[in-house]
Amino acid sequence: MNEKLPTILKLKSRKQIARLFAEGSSVKSYPLVLAYMPCDIEEPFKVGFSVSKRNFKTAVDRNRVKRLLRENFRKNKYLFTDKNGESFLLMFLFVGKELPEYQQVNKALIKVAKRWQEKKNI
Repeated sequence: MNEKLPTILKLKSRKQIARLFAEGSSVKSYPLVLAYMPCDIEEPFKVGFSVSKRNFKTAVDRNRVKRLLRENFRKNKYLFTDKNGESFLLMFLFVGKELPEYQQVNKALIKVAKRWQEKKNI
């Protein structure tokens, strides 16, 4: 499977992001929150990552956490591809207060993916 995360899969539109937070649902698995919403796009998903400036004052730390999130998502994106062909907008929010390790982010991402699949199929 292709493990790249091309630009076309990145959530950049301010309108889509605003709509996602206004109308979407969420799943939590500390230190991650996944906001999601079904939408009409050709791609299987569009994904974005966010880290609070309140918890990480320096841009270096925020960027490191976002890099960890993107890398883990890129390796596990097959967990977020819907088998029915439905498309989703996804936004990962990191709500932890300490800099995470790679394994911690990986475990949280897999756990949030399982919860998302369960909630989506109900």
